[in-house]
Amino acid sequence: MGTRTDQEQMTENSPEMSVGPYLKQLRQAQGYTIEQVSMRIKYSVVQIEALEQERWDNLPTGAPVRWLVRSYARFLKVNDEAIQSILDTTFPDSVRADLGEEHKVQWEAEDMALYAEPRQRAWVWWLIIIVLLVVVLFYAIDRGWIPESWLIFDWLKALRQ
Repeated sequence: MGTRTDQEQMTENSPEMSVGPYLKQLRQAQGYTIEQVSMRIKYSVVQIEALEQERWDNLPTGAPVRWLVRSYARFLKVNDEAIQSILDTTFPDSVRADLGEEHKVQWEAEDMALYAEPRQRAWVWWLIIIVLLVVVLFYAIDRGWIPESWLIFDWLKALRQ
């Protein structure tokens, strides 16, 4: 018989293993980083790390956790129904159903980023705009498109000649 893949071996061991470490082990066996998974399934790195480390208090309760687990399992090409059944039998009711406001986690904006992006550098865009405006201004002066009465500095009048 042929050799079994890592995924088949892990699937056989899945009943003893809980969901988070199992998904982490599958991800590592397939050679994906958390950032790659985050970009593909559209959940933040913080949420995926919380799932893999089973920090349930850092995750929202109910359906959102189920969607996260299902998306993650589908990405790793694992039977998502089997993962959901492991989730149902292994973890507390707070993971399976919304029990009330006391179990909900308030997410900050930085927790919800889908993937790490370099910070925007607005000053670069402002610098480009200013340089372009200066170039257009000098071109307009050179072509004579700006009336001489607008040129208040002598060095600007000298550019026109």
